[in-house]
Amino acid sequence: MRQQPNYGIDSPSIIAAELILSLVAFGVAARLPHLLGLPARWIGLIVGPYLLLGAFGMVYYSKVGKLKLQNRLLDSIPWRGGERALDIGCGRGLLLIGAAQRLTSGKAIGVDVWLRGAKSGNRPEAVLENALRAGVAERVEVLGGDARRLPFKDATFDIVVSNFVLHELKTGAEREKMSQEVVRVLKPGGRLALIDFIFTGECVEELQKNGMSGARRSRIGTLSFWFQAILTLGANQLYQLTGTKDSSTSITNQPR
Repeated sequence: MRQQPNYGIDSPSIIAAELILSLVAFGVAARLPHLLGLPARWIGLIVGPYLLLGAFGMVYYSKVGKLKLQNRLLDSIPWRGGERALDIGCGRGLLLIGAAQRLTSGKAIGVDVWLRGAKSGNRPEAVLENALRAGVAERVEVLGGDARRLPFKDATFDIVVSNFVLHELKTGAEREKMSQEVVRVLKPGGRLALIDFIFTGECVEELQKNGMSGARRSRIGTLSFWFQAILTLGANQLYQLTGTKDSSTSITNQPR
């Protein structure tokens, strides 16, 4: 039986920190009813479960949730089978392999810088191993590449996808550069679909300004949207961004 692809655990250091801090909070609740005049027990009984729920939520996302997001994102695109598709920040190949599974004569190319702490086992070899496991190795290619300076000529791709890369860019200028690069490498009429939890409104504005006049964002599931918002005190509200490059757009930001 063919092994299933393994897309790793996202943000393992954050999960470990939440688990450790939750144990500390439970320990405080058990041993210190009051600390510096504060009701430490009650604080611990609130903070401990909150952190524990956050850690298990991230594990659930890594093993179940992101597979659902993969299908949601990729199913929003009307595939023909012969497209050239780009996954920006492909990690261990979640969207890349999903795209390749929807292709027949096309090609799915993934670029990443493979930051070590982003997910467990984050390296290009893991992408290729997962592609073999999924039976799509002949339709997959991986390259080192930065979202702010993609190593491709203008109008190379029919489809660009990305999952949780936008928030990794630290400044508005860097996120604007990613938006410009997405539009640049797409063919006229090419489609974009990405998911993230912050800077999505800003991204829509940049895409519209740079040649995707119809770019828009939508909440991902009403119930899950509000659950995530409450759990993370409003910091994590998932949106899907979609857009089609205008047929009249011609952007050349960098010489190739």
